[in-house]
Amino acid sequence: MMSFRRYIVAAFALVALVPTSQIAFADSQPKPPERLTYERFAGPARQQTADKQKYDQHSVLVRFKSGLSATTKDRALSKRNLRNLGTVRGTSFVKVSTTGSATDLQRQLSQDPAVSRVTLDYQRQVTATPNDPAYYYGDQNYLKTVRVPQAWDRTKGSTSQVIAVVDTGVNGAQEDLKGRTVAGYNAITNTAIAAGASSDDEGHGSMVAGIASANTNNGLGVAGVAWTGRIMPVKALDSQGSGYDSDIARGVIWAADHGAKIINLSLGGPEDATVLHDAITYANGKGAVVVVAAGNEGDGTPQYPAAYPEVLAVGATDAAGNLTEFSSYGDWVDVAAPGFGIVSTGLGQDYYVGDGTSFSAPIVSGVAALVRSAYPTLTPAQVIGRLKVTARDAGPRGIDPYYGYGVLDAFAAVGGARTSDFTQRTGGTGEPNDVPARATALATSTTGTIAVEGDVDWYHFAPTGATPVTVRVAPARLDPSWPQNANPMLAVYDQDLQLLGQADAGSYGASEAVSLNLPAGTYYVKVSNRSGAADTRPYTVSVASSASGVTPPVGEQEWVRSAAPADFATGQPLATVPSVTFQRAVDASSVTTDTVRLLNGRTGAAVPATVTYNSDTRIGTLTPSAALPDNTPFRIVLSGLRDTGGANQAGQYTSTFSTVDTVPSAVSNFKVTGGTRAAALSWTLPSITDLDQVIVRAATGNTAPSGPTTGTAVYAGTGSSATITGLVSGANYTFAVWVRDRSGKVSPASVARLVGTTVAVSTTTAALNYGGSVTVYGKLVRPDTGAAIAGQPLQVYGRRKGTSTWTLLATPTSSGTGLVAFSTKPAYSTDYQWYYRGSAAYIGNTSAVRSVGVATTLSSTLSTTSMALGGTVHMYGTVTPSHAGQTVYLQRLVGNGVWQNMLSQTLTSTSGYSFAVKPSSRSTFYFRVYKPADADHAAGYSAIRNVRVY
Repeated sequence: MMSFRRYIVAAFALVALVPTSQIAFADSQPKPPERLTYERFAGPARQQTADKQKYDQHSVLVRFKSGLSATTKDRALSKRNLRNLGTVRGTSFVKVSTTGSATDLQRQLSQDPAVSRVTLDYQRQVTATPNDPAYYYGDQNYLKTVRVPQAWDRTKGSTSQVIAVVDTGVNGAQEDLKGRTVAGYNAITNTAIAAGASSDDEGHGSMVAGIASANTNNGLGVAGVAWTGRIMPVKALDSQGSGYDSDIARGVIWAADHGAKIINLSLGGPEDATVLHDAITYANGKGAVVVVAAGNEGDGTPQYPAAYPEVLAVGATDAAGNLTEFSSYGDWVDVAAPGFGIVSTGLGQDYYVGDGTSFSAPIVSGVAALVRSAYPTLTPAQVIGRLKVTARDAGPRGIDPYYGYGVLDAFAAVGGARTSDFTQRTGGTGEPNDVPARATALATSTTGTIAVEGDVDWYHFAPTGATPVTVRVAPARLDPSWPQNANPMLAVYDQDLQLLGQADAGSYGASEAVSLNLPAGTYYVKVSNRSGAADTRPYTVSVASSASGVTPPVGEQEWVRSAAPADFATGQPLATVPSVTFQRAVDASSVTTDTVRLLNGRTGAAVPATVTYNSDTRIGTLTPSAALPDNTPFRIVLSGLRDTGGANQAGQYTSTFSTVDTVPSAVSNFKVTGGTRAAALSWTLPSITDLDQVIVRAATGNTAPSGPTTGTAVYAGTGSSATITGLVSGANYTFAVWVRDRSGKVSPASVARLVGTTVAVSTTTAALNYGGSVTVYGKLVRPDTGAAIAGQPLQVYGRRKGTSTWTLLATPTSSGTGLVAFSTKPAYSTDYQWYYRGSAAYIGNTSAVRSVGVATTLSSTLSTTSMALGGTVHMYGTVTPSHAGQTVYLQRLVGNGVWQNMLSQTLTSTSGYSFAVKPSSRSTFYFRVYKPADADHAAGYSAIRNVRVY
């Protein structure tokens, strides 16, 4: 049954009678009848227990009572030695600080008669807050469980992310779905569905669509996860919520062919179907991520298509991240998300609230759309992988059949920082009665709890004489508002752990009992929960004499009597050597690394270990080849064994534990190499399985940052190298690097330093004629001490004046006095600059730019130095280097050092010139030729020539 009610207005339930040849909603599988009769109005959804909000540890905000004098207010503060930091602008609150605790100060001031109100100065974070009523008033607080609001701060998705809802259709005319649907397809009738049309005649698909991508921040109804995503309605289920494999497959293929990026399948059944599997494989090949509800059987029966390896199978939790009683489980479950008390769009203009993995899946589909917006190049397999590896561990540590990789973490999936895992609800030593060897004594009755998903509790009792007895387990009463009502299973064994009787009526909240005729001896009782959920409310197990009982036949014998460490144990030493004590005499030849395995609970990979078996003690031991990594879950798995009588192990036995969370080791090989006012850093990470961040900080001077929040941020990530640029010229820097694990433990710091440098530049001249020489000097020193730096390569670069390209000219090594020199004959005006690139000890730097002007050289010749009036004199020559096509001027000295242009001429192709002058009077005339400056040469002048005219 699917719990499916009108939100705020009324409640109703919908039962689908499904032929075995059909696939129905994941929610339509039978649930306990008691749940059918329960009518619940939608109220505020459960809120996840949040971390305590951060606040200023040494200040509070105070509002004094009105009408008080300034003296009275000051007295209230001064008598406690408080510092007044001033009024918070625009308010009546004053911020005051103390050297002590802010909470203590808050308590003291709240009792002061002069004070009207005192609060802590809380720290708050920016977050996207939709104005949709269901979100605003807390009815969608389950989205906070999977950190969707934080994910919205990084991405709100994209209209290009189309989520196909293959379901009963979608009410595209619903006020909160208007404009969100694209054209779709009715796979039952093989007809088109227009964008915005209502194609839903049942309501389930509309609810799924709204969860995934209802209009968000529109002031109406609910907030969809894929804030700006689009919905593609694909109707493959009928008005009863049922559909055939052929229709579903046709709908999946149509969606993939028409651009769906994510395909949501909130449907399923227990039978495998090749046609459905082929359709999903096809959709994967077209680039679609397929998200499937795990099912609501509340047991370990595989559900399809959830069990196909190509899909992301989603189990259901409550708003606190605890597995629900109805969520199907198995090794095929990948992640879990809230599926209890979920509100969404319905038929007409209604809003519904419902329970089921059908409503967990579209939350994940919406997050998949956010991931594809943030990382558009990811393949479907990579999107699924990202959603799995970023999930928060919950329940048994590591990958488990109930949560898969854990509870969805939307923020981490879109690139945000990871947060802590959900706490496992057992002590560090694990379950106290997880195996027969640790069974709890049962005199008449006692209580226990299903503390962790998959928990099994053992008890033992010993009648002193032959008598009929009834063994009973009574769970906590059925509470429809409680998401983890127990469905207990009871089994009774003899002293050799051979099954004598068992009871499993399959009713939530109902007792189970076994009545047996038993002789004197020791007997064992096993209590477990069919649904796999952890009902933390106590159950009662009892044994009492009864009027009659049956004489039990001896049944199947248990394989394991004890295991170490205990199931769900945490904080185990890294030197742990797991062992298993068998109840049966096991064939030693069947005990191999294939049948007795230690698996890494986080990756599923086998841990290299030696397996031994002692036939006398029946103990199998797994000795790891190396110390186990810290803060890592492990799983002991026994399967495929054979006993000495030839019987083969039918199922498998598993037990989990995790190692102690130690402080990470410091990074090794921390190297810092100076660049030009920059530095390149590298390091080797320690062996760590729960790396959260590598943090690198820097401080000017020779003292390292005192902690990972001081100094200047250089790097925060998971890599092994970083660069920093923009270092202050000439300053010393000290760098420190820490490793932080996911539990917040921080390694010791590794430290490295670099010394700042300065580079001076000078030249033997600032101006010369073409063909002349210049020497460019540099000097490398450390400014903190003024000491010269010897033995370092410096590069001298030249740049032709008027250009932007620098050319490496030479790389001399600094002398004992820090000096370098380079001599050259520049062909044109040149800028010079020294570069010191840095080293493992020093930060690189550059000198100032030094310019050297190079003037052109002009040769000049007069045809005569003396002539009669009326004659003509010729002045000719060349310009070096060649400046063919440029203009030169013949100048005459007119007195007092003033030269006057007389004639101009364009230089020939050989850079030559020739001027003819006919003086008009008798005198001595002085001439020169002038070549103006250009982009790369200074102005040039020829030698002065004179001629006497008589």
